[in-house]
Formats: sequence, C-alpha cells, structure tokens
Amino acid sequence: MRRLLCDQPLVIGLNRLDPDQSHHARSVLRLMPGDGVELFDHAGRIGQGQIESTDPIVSVRVESVNLKKAAQAIVVASAVPKGDRADWLVEKLSEIGVSRWVPLRTERSVVHPEGKGKTDRWRRIAEESAKQSRRVGVMELGELTPLSHFIDSIDPDIAFLLLTDPSAIPLITATHREPTILLIGPEGGWSDEETRSMVDRGLTPVSLGNTILRVETAAVVAAGIVAAKGNV
Repeated sequence: MRRLLCDQPLVIGLNRLDPDQSHHARSVLRLMPGDGVELFDHAGRIGQGQIESTDPIVSVRVESVNLKKAAQAIVVASAVPKGDRADWLVEKLSEIGVSRWVPLRTERSVVHPEGKGKTDRWRRIAEESAKQSRRVGVMELGELTPLSHFIDSIDPDIAFLLLTDPSAIPLITATHREPTILLIGPEGGWSDEETRSMVDRGLTPVSLGNTILRVETAAVVAAGIVAAKGNV
C-alpha cells in the first residue's frame, strides 16, 4: 500500500494533501479515486484511507487514526558536511528514526548553510525518507545554531559528546536514557576551548573507536548504536 504524507494533522474523515504531495500521488504514483493508501503526518499519526478525488488536490477519506510513539527520542547536533554528503546525512538519520537534527556552527566548521533553499531541500529529503522507511513521523530540522547556544539550551545529563580522546568511554557501553542528545564535531575536530566548555557543562565524552570518521559517518553510526540499544 502506498504511503503518503499529510502536511496537516491527520484527522478522521476527509484529508487534503498539499500541492506537492498531490502531484506526487497523481502524476508519479498514478493513484486514482478508490485506491487504498496509508496516510501519516509529522507528529506520528497514521491512518488507512481511500482516495476520493485527485483533481487537482488529492483528497483521502480516513476512517480511523492511530498515534504511534517513536521507540527512542534521539537528537543529533552536528557540524555540516560538504556538498551532497549533508543530503546523505539527513536521509540516513531520518531512516534510523532520529527525531531531530540540528546543524551546528563550530569554530572549525567549513559549511555554514543558511537560507530557505537548503532547509527546504533537507525537509523534502526527510519527508521522502519517512515515506520509504515507514518511520514514525518526520524528522525535525533545526536552524543553524552556534555550538555555545546549543549546549546552553540542553540538559547535560542526557547529552553525549563524541571525541577521539582515549579517555572517552565507548558509546556502545555508555548508559543513556530517553531522550538522548549526540554532538558530533567537524572533520577538523572540536577546538580545545569547545571541548573544555562541553565537559565543564557536564556532557559525557564518548567515542566510536580509534579511527577518524567523517561527520556524516560518525553521526549515523552513533545514532544507530543508540537506536539499536533503545530497541533491545
């Protein structure tokens, strides 16, 4: 059964898709009135329905709505990798089930994406990934945030700072509770001052092993470890 995103909160009764989703359902998937579909929204509501009309906006009648809760609330805050590697990062974090990704501005960051165009692209990628992976809801995308502002806004008891320092404990053995926040620095690493400020704030230093990973690799591996432990 085809899965479609409802941009508004899903309700029992008639739900109208936005123009982009309507075009996708009508012109790409070739869905017709009478076809059965599954609708889901950003918050995790899911409902089985039947298409009533497709011209020009697709309308779907839903008889019941269920609200599903994600197995684990995971927030990833990271520096932004170059080029299409950032697109890959958004797609894979969404597939894993990460609830929110926050791009960080750090001292050694190379990429500082700003503007509506990039955000809109990442939002479309997250939405398409949610359809394909059948995850609960759609991953939220934060605005580009200075590291100092971000660490001041979070609970340090649920936050893990990824380091390559030998003294950092392996993430796979670390005890965590929901929600979990993971911070991943740029490929040049955190500056000494950034590391000191996060440790002083009370974040737990963790590692993914002895090798140096790219931003997107570290983010996906770390999120995958936390998600797997939360599903055990």
